[in-house]
Amino acid sequence: MARKFVYDNREYPDPDPSMTVEQVKASMASFFPELANASVKERQDGQDTVYEFEKRLGTKG
Repeated sequence: MARKFVYDNREYPDPDPSMTVEQVKASMASFFPELANASVKERQDGQDTVYEFEKRLGTKG
């Protein structure tokens, strides 16, 4: 059973199976700063677990 990470309709490999999902998100946030506040959806794809990062829309002001 593998973990897959999806952001912006692109799939990224698991950087380190010992990392938590939040640690992976924080690691990816260095390349995609908008992931710092992203939500995570988990779903099953056969035997794999897919974690999908979604940007949270907010307001500035």
